[in-house]
Amino acid sequence: MNRLRLFLPMALDVVIPVVAYFALRALGANQFWALTLAGVGTGLSALVNTVRRRKLDGIGMLVLLEVALSAALLFTTNDPRVVAIKPAFYTALAGCYFLFTCVVGKPVVYLAAAPIATGGDPLRADAYRRAWDESPTFRSRERLMTAAFAAALLAESVLRVWIVYHWSPAKLDESFVISQLPAFLLLGAVLAFVRLQVPTITNIVDNIQQRISVQNSPIPA
Repeated sequence: MNRLRLFLPMALDVVIPVVAYFALRALGANQFWALTLAGVGTGLSALVNTVRRRKLDGIGMLVLLEVALSAALLFTTNDPRVVAIKPAFYTALAGCYFLFTCVVGKPVVYLAAAPIATGGDPLRADAYRRAWDESPTFRSRERLMTAAFAAALLAESVLRVWIVYHWSPAKLDESFVISQLPAFLLLGAVLAFVRLQVPTITNIVDNIQQRISVQNSPIPA
């Protein structure tokens, strides 16, 4: 259940824009403005979370780039299809960033999962950090999971563009809904893959935590 909380925001980022779009269409907004305003809420929510953290990390940079992209599209085009594929630019950029972290620094999945994997326990957090430093298997699995998310994000961006432009502008409502489906399917596939990696990763951290506990145990008189 805790692991699902980590990926819930991703699912909401797919669902909320679709619901908002059709709500705005029902209120009489045209396709361009319905798409534009539907995406604003998600971007603002992510921006607020970045401000709350008081830290402009890689994810915060992605959010700022998305807001900038939204503003640029607002003033440079009135083609609703361009606005409909806007998330594809963001997910492609995110996918590239995920891949970058696989070779530079620590992978996104390792950093994002840390609060859930450690549960606020200092001993567990120490074991989690040591697992990265000491275990090649742990590092490779973390990088592999991050690369899987990267591949899913890049594939989703390509499929979104193809779907939106495969249909005519007159069928934008249908193509916009269908373009969301790859995100759900790919996210489900990646989560299934991640689930397969969890036992190995957990076992590594458990063993290191047990070793730390033994080392810190008082020596009997």
